[in-house]
Amino acid sequence: MYFDKIYRLQTGVSFKVSTLALQELIASAINGQKFSELESIRSTTDLHDYLSVIICDGAEGLIIRRQRWLDQKIKSALTAGYPVSFHSFCNLFWRNLDEDDPDGDEWHQLMASDQFYLQLTILLNKLRIVERSLLQCKEMIPDLFLGST
Repeated sequence: MYFDKIYRLQTGVSFKVSTLALQELIASAINGQKFSELESIRSTTDLHDYLSVIICDGAEGLIIRRQRWLDQKIKSALTAGYPVSFHSFCNLFWRNLDEDDPDGDEWHQLMASDQFYLQLTILLNKLRIVERSLLQCKEMIPDLFLGST
């Protein structure tokens, strides 16, 4: 599974796992804000807080099949095509209930795949590169007030 790419499940639901929040965090860190938040990301599971799921097509069927586990906020976001937090979306799928709904089984297979873990690892490495670059820039900025009275 690749991030920011549309996938289609057997049931016709198409979605993408978005990294937009992470991209915004990186931009904020580059602009001198939220650097400590960037530093707090230490593992691939920490990245889950910055991922979201956007349903591109088939939201109605997914909502019908998962309505027992949907609250109104998530239902509205899914219907409107707005991002839903990765954690909230994962909570829609209960392993022992997925015999009735292939969405959950496919979702679990994608999340457990080596490809998904590889994408998380690549993303974490990119964050480390940004972090190191920002630290080097801070160290290289000369203190303009040094020696002045």
